[in-house]
Amino acid sequence: MNLKQQFLDYIVTERLFSKKDHLLIAVSGGLDSVVLASLCSACGYQFSIAHCNFQLRAEESERDEAFVSELARSYSVPVFIKKFDTERYAAENKLSIQVAARHLRYAWFNQLVDGDWSIPSSASNDIITGGKVADFLLTAHQADDNIETSVMNFFKGTGISGIRGMRPGQGKICRPMLFARRNDLEQYARENHLQWVEDSSNNSEKYSRNKFRHSILPMVQETYPMAADNILSNIERFREVEILYRERITAILSRLVQKNGDELKIPVLRLKQFPAKATVCYEIIKGYHFTAAQTKAVLELLDAETGK
Repeated sequence: MNLKQQFLDYIVTERLFSKKDHLLIAVSGGLDSVVLASLCSACGYQFSIAHCNFQLRAEESERDEAFVSELARSYSVPVFIKKFDTERYAAENKLSIQVAARHLRYAWFNQLVDGDWSIPSSASNDIITGGKVADFLLTAHQADDNIETSVMNFFKGTGISGIRGMRPGQGKICRPMLFARRNDLEQYARENHLQWVEDSSNNSEKYSRNKFRHSILPMVQETYPMAADNILSNIERFREVEILYRERITAILSRLVQKNGDELKIPVLRLKQFPAKATVCYEIIKGYHFTAAQTKAVLELLDAETGK
């Protein structure tokens, strides 16, 4: 089965969007996003393109912006481009460059989808403002990205919600290429004579994802050649496990936690009786900026002397 048909089938199976929806594709100019735009065009979807210029790679960033503008012209679709002072934002908010870029990227994408945006006009000094651009935002994450995300989250200790990787659909964000491996996209691009640009920062192992991509996962596959395929299978299982987990947790919390205005009341004796009380406790406190590592300390309070 060819990639185009797999793409269509995946969209239907995951109930992501329909032909009547207008899509906003996040395009960096790299292989993955160029293939996504090509597939959407080939399948007859209506779409616009959005590109973020984080101004982190000097001339290369400007090259990427120009490439995406030309790509949008080739499809005769609207293109939305915004420049960010990413380094300043990262410094002001005490964030890594990667996290800062993610915050800026999705905040702007959400503005475009929700209809609360403005960008400088390329033809004048005016500011263009507008309403809702699209019904859904599409990102070009693919299966290898999801493998990396799942493994990285395992080491971060994020629990089931992390190791099940990225969801195909999450609110207005859709990831319709999570079924495809990177080599599938490369083959499609060659067969369809697509051009794309390479991000030189993807080769730098100062970024944790690149270290996993270029060193850690290949090292694992030397011992376990089927590791990547097995992780993808686990991701599918963890997605289903999470559904069952959420259903059970919701039922437990509805019986255990009593809401009184802004206060939550949890009967200590009942909580102590749960065989999985650490998990239940974490699900109660995580919404208040507690981490999983702090759960043990919270549980110790159940037996603490008053005032100690």
